[in-house]
Amino acid sequence: MNNKSNNKDKIIPILTQASSEQLGIAVEENLNELFRAMMILPDSEIVERDDVKIHHAFPSNPMFKGAWATRLTNENADAVIDETLAWYKQRGAPFIFWWMTPRSTPADLRERLMARGFQENIAGDPGMATELSALNKNIKTPEGFRIERAMNESQIRDWANVFVESFEIPAWAGNAWYDATTRVGAENAPWKLYVGYLNDKPVATNILFKGAGVASVYGVGTIPSVRGQGIGAAITLEPLLDARAEGYKYGVLFSTELGHPVYRRLGFEDVNYKMARYLWMNGG
Repeated sequence: MNNKSNNKDKIIPILTQASSEQLGIAVEENLNELFRAMMILPDSEIVERDDVKIHHAFPSNPMFKGAWATRLTNENADAVIDETLAWYKQRGAPFIFWWMTPRSTPADLRERLMARGFQENIAGDPGMATELSALNKNIKTPEGFRIERAMNESQIRDWANVFVESFEIPAWAGNAWYDATTRVGAENAPWKLYVGYLNDKPVATNILFKGAGVASVYGVGTIPSVRGQGIGAAITLEPLLDARAEGYKYGVLFSTELGHPVYRRLGFEDVNYKMARYLWMNGG
């Protein structure tokens, strides 16, 4: 694949008026901008073509290695998928995500990926959006709860540990965000990590990323022992209020089943735009 990017210097203004359909697309485009932002990391690579876009960065987490914005045809799909996997094998990538949205083509892309050993990681999480001015700020949390932006290595390590515990995932998944953020410095990273503390114990996480004209949150998690106390809502709310203070009008996200009622309570609504992803493991 030839390395090229037509969006490197593209500046997207803050979205101020948008339909539900446009906000659904913004859910996808914000994620795409996050992948582009990862190119701040050393030795990272991105290939942006009209039919597929792929990125590769050093952290050991498939968020940092993947294919997206797939616009393939029935005639070229198999060849491009195989070419993409060969590109990652050349780089020794242990795994990648392949992202699918309502705009992905061809219609049988899922079946073509599954035939090559991909596993369904997210079947179709719903996209959601809200006007930040309409956020419900009436969130009650336990006494002794506070939220901090992770700026030093200790706080970023707290974030990584809670992320792993909240989602019950391997340690490398959290370590990847620790490695990426500490490598460039929290003050320079294009994303912002937030940690929630309850009586000085780290218990909740969030990632705020501003791109494609909207603000989005990722990795919103609360450790199981403190759920049901408003902590998940609070750790979602505060970063979005920070984005609102910077002039952003809309917040978007794609929701897990567990998080959906929390986001609804905050004021988010479904935008009929589902996100799916498929995991490929490199067998050599």
